[in-house]
Amino acid sequence: MIKFDRDVHHILKKLEKAGFETYAAGECVRDSLQGIECLDWDLVTRAQTADIRRLFPEGEPVGEDGQTIRLDLSHDQGSDEAAETGVILDIHHFEGDLEDFLKEKEFTLNAIADNPERTFADPCGGREDIRAKLVRTVSGADEMFKEEPIRMMRAVRLAAETGFDLHQSVFDAILANWRLLLEGSIVPVREELEQILVSEHAGKALSLMAESGLMAVVFGEEISRKMNHNDMQAFQTVCENIDKTKKVKVRRLGLLFTTLSPRKALAAIHRMDFDPVTRQHLEDGVNEIVNISFLHDGRAFKKYLFEHGMERYNYLHNLSKAMRVVYDQPSLKIESRNFLMKQIQTNKEPVFVEDLVIDANDIMEAGIADTAEKAEELLNQVVAVVHKNPKNNQRDLLLKTAKKYSRNKLAAKTRNVRWIR
Repeated sequence: MIKFDRDVHHILKKLEKAGFETYAAGECVRDSLQGIECLDWDLVTRAQTADIRRLFPEGEPVGEDGQTIRLDLSHDQGSDEAAETGVILDIHHFEGDLEDFLKEKEFTLNAIADNPERTFADPCGGREDIRAKLVRTVSGADEMFKEEPIRMMRAVRLAAETGFDLHQSVFDAILANWRLLLEGSIVPVREELEQILVSEHAGKALSLMAESGLMAVVFGEEISRKMNHNDMQAFQTVCENIDKTKKVKVRRLGLLFTTLSPRKALAAIHRMDFDPVTRQHLEDGVNEIVNISFLHDGRAFKKYLFEHGMERYNYLHNLSKAMRVVYDQPSLKIESRNFLMKQIQTNKEPVFVEDLVIDANDIMEAGIADTAEKAEELLNQVVAVVHKNPKNNQRDLLLKTAKKYSRNKLAAKTRNVRWIR
């Protein structure tokens, strides 16, 4: 038997009192058996969705079919600071025999259920696998992976979440079947990878992926085959230290893809078909992570912020901090950029067009440009003047500079050049 959250137990008893056989099932039972505090609970019940909604009108339908009802059971822990425990409970309908229902689960760790007033159901030996710290399929791994190849990634995700090893039969089946994942959509692979990377034992999971062949599904078979010594060494270092970094998905993705040389990394990123924002960040991580290391003075720093934007810079800055942890690098360059940023914020120094005391309308009204497009172009050029000296953010001076740049294309093009006498 497991230790139930008091509110979850209350909900279970309410369903039972209404005449519906109900059990806690899956990951919440697995975690409870390990003594891990569970904040996400699942109840499976004979009650139909309509019955669940009648008994718990405060619940919200979730999932693609809306047949799962979710209850927010957040409650006060009773500490001096009134800390809140955010327990979430999902209630699902199930039919048929309980053991047959559990056997439909993919892995023994999740094919377990408990009701303290009824029984503890473990038809596939999940409790023993938890004790042995093994991820095992409910039936033959080879057959299951051939039937649904994405289960191989799910097996590794379970290892990432629990820190368990793959059962030998599972590892061997992945080794024999991983190429099946090359034939389908990359989207499920990407989604599993993203969950793996933000799990407690991401480094172990990445090592398992490399050993079993699954990393070739992420990087591409040709790229994986052509990884050189430096690539391999960087990948191994990330595996060893990624768990020391914050569990931020796009940051950890950056750590993974920057283990490759730029050409390989960009090809692998393209292969994974990320959304545009994520792809931009990851490509920046490959192309720009070295460049930000050379931002030593305020003028160059502001120019970089202006050209790339705060969102892209912040990603690179945070990625470099994660890389410092992973590769045990000195923090001097990070501290230097922190100092430059603090100086800009403290002194309210202008960096972007929006920080200028003039806008496109001012340029047009002064007769310097006759179209909004030309006025915007000149605004983007005169920003260089305030990067050089924040005191130059004056209306007359900026309009005079805009007029100069509109007439002298050479001056405009060389506005960022530092002339040496």
